[in-house]
Amino acid sequence: MNNRRVWDCIRAGGEVIVLLILFYRSLLWVLLIGTPLCFLQYRRLKRKWEQQHRWQLNLEFKEGLQGIAAALNAGYSIENAIEESRRDLLVVYGKESLLSWEFQVMLEQLKLNRPVEQVMDEFAARSGVQDIKSFAEVFRTARRSGGNLVEVTRASADRIGEKIEVSREIHTMIAGKQMEGRIMNIVPLGMILYFWICSPGFLDGFYGGIRGRIEMSVFLLIYLAAYLLSEKICRITV
Repeated sequence: MNNRRVWDCIRAGGEVIVLLILFYRSLLWVLLIGTPLCFLQYRRLKRKWEQQHRWQLNLEFKEGLQGIAAALNAGYSIENAIEESRRDLLVVYGKESLLSWEFQVMLEQLKLNRPVEQVMDEFAARSGVQDIKSFAEVFRTARRSGGNLVEVTRASADRIGEKIEVSREIHTMIAGKQMEGRIMNIVPLGMILYFWICSPGFLDGFYGGIRGRIEMSVFLLIYLAAYLLSEKICRITV
């Protein structure tokens, strides 16, 4: 986690510095407005990583529920079913498995004789994944009312699996458009760099004087607005 934060800080700083140098060609302007932009870019990268984290956790949770359902059907207790599912996750995803670590935390809590419903609720709250929160509520109700945990677990796994498949199909359909959007975001920066290299002095009027700075600031705001809009258009949730 710490390594990820360091990498996001470096990436955010590098992207902002390159952007501001291209638009202002001045280290002074980089220092003046670079810090708040770096902070905003870091937050954007952090949110993007958190979304990827939740997606991976939800993907593993579907597999974990199937393992728990199979173990419960074989006569295991809920604690042993979670342990069996954790072992299966380690085989499939390796030590980098997010859910296997969460299951290990849950098992340690269960060894302290804490109610499994409460442990499941705490895991759901930590995850930030709506499907996991929904399962925790259904699981708590089934435990208290004596419902069929095997059927509840399997039904939840099937529902999550369907949502994941729909999300994958949507991502596949819009992957080309997302790539086009990234290319279009790079084109304006490439044009500025092209003029720097092939036509030195062509853009000097935009880098000198108050009028030039204002014009480049307007261009920068338009570019950032277009960049954010393109990302929002391609952001589809299920």
